[in-house]
Formats: sequence, structure tokens, C-alpha cells
Amino acid sequence: MINKHLTIWDWVAILLIVCGCFFICYNGSIFYKSHLQSAKHLTSPTKIVEQKPLSKQTSYQEGEKIGTLYLPTVKKSIPIFEGTSNAILKKGAGHFSSSFFPGEKNNSILSGHRDTYFRVLKDLQTKDLLYIQTETGKFYYKVRKMEIVSADDQRVFTPKSRGILTLTTCYPFYYIGDAPKRYIITADLLNN
Repeated sequence: MINKHLTIWDWVAILLIVCGCFFICYNGSIFYKSHLQSAKHLTSPTKIVEQKPLSKQTSYQEGEKIGTLYLPTVKKSIPIFEGTSNAILKKGAGHFSSSFFPGEKNNSILSGHRDTYFRVLKDLQTKDLLYIQTETGKFYYKVRKMEIVSADDQRVFTPKSRGILTLTTCYPFYYIGDAPKRYIITADLLNN
């Protein structure tokens, strides 16, 4: 026989379950929106300096794989695709189409999501070596600096007079919602 009268503790339990479900759904929606918003920040900077690569030996279509980023100190390899749309960043790192290609004597910019492929950036240190393998060669870089900047800081897009690899992701790494900052790693090309 089922008891038709609920005690105060039964009502408290029901209330806790309902509140827990609401909390989970609410935070899930915030996480989803922040993921979309972080992709928007990564893919639509307010101002990009127009750049022409010095020697584009190959042109790539949006979404086409252009190479692989290897991070030996953290034992990770990350595929690199042309473009930075949300669909591309779900597959790996995205190469800003307006930046130079890896190995060229200018600024090559790669972006990735902080909660997927580029979370490992938090584990890199200055002087760590990394390299990029493309169909045109293998290009070695040494990490020079890490910095945290505001989400609208556009210095990352400035041209350089030497080979630079700029890695960018949202920051803080474990932030829930639209991250207010960007984590930037600058690495110098060693074999140019």
C-alpha cells in the first residue's frame, strides 16, 4: 500500500531534485552559449590587419587540413585546419586565413578552444620547443612568452618582421560563460 501523505522531508527532497535539475539545465545552457560566444570571439575579431603571405606556395580552402602542430613537452599533436569557424575549431586548431602560413617570415596565427584542443597551452613554458609539419616542411618554434590580454586586444594580429607563431585561446581555461580574456603564446621560428 502506498502512503498518500508526503512528509516535510519528502517535499524537501522533491524541491532539491527540481532545483538540481534547474541548476544543471541553466549551467548547461550557459556553457553552450559560452562555447558559441568564444568561437565568435576567435573567429570575428573587430579589426584584422590585412596581410599577404610572402610566398603562398599552396592555397587552402576553408576547412582543409594544412598541417599538424606538435607539442612534445606535453605529448600532444593537434591537426591544423584553414579558417577559424566553430565547425573547424571542433576538429582542431584553426589558422587565421589573413595571417601568414607556418614557416613564413611573419606572423602565423592559430586559434583553438580552451575546453578542447588548446587546453594544453596552460602546460607550456617559456623555451619549450614545438613544431608544425606541413606539406612544405617542418618548422620549429621556441616559446618566447605567454600573456593574458583582454578579449578585444588586437595586437595579436599585427605583422612581424620575423617568423612568429601566435597561439590564442580564451581565458581563464576553466571559466564558465563568455571568457573575458585571451591567453596568448608567442613562439619564435628557429629555422628561418
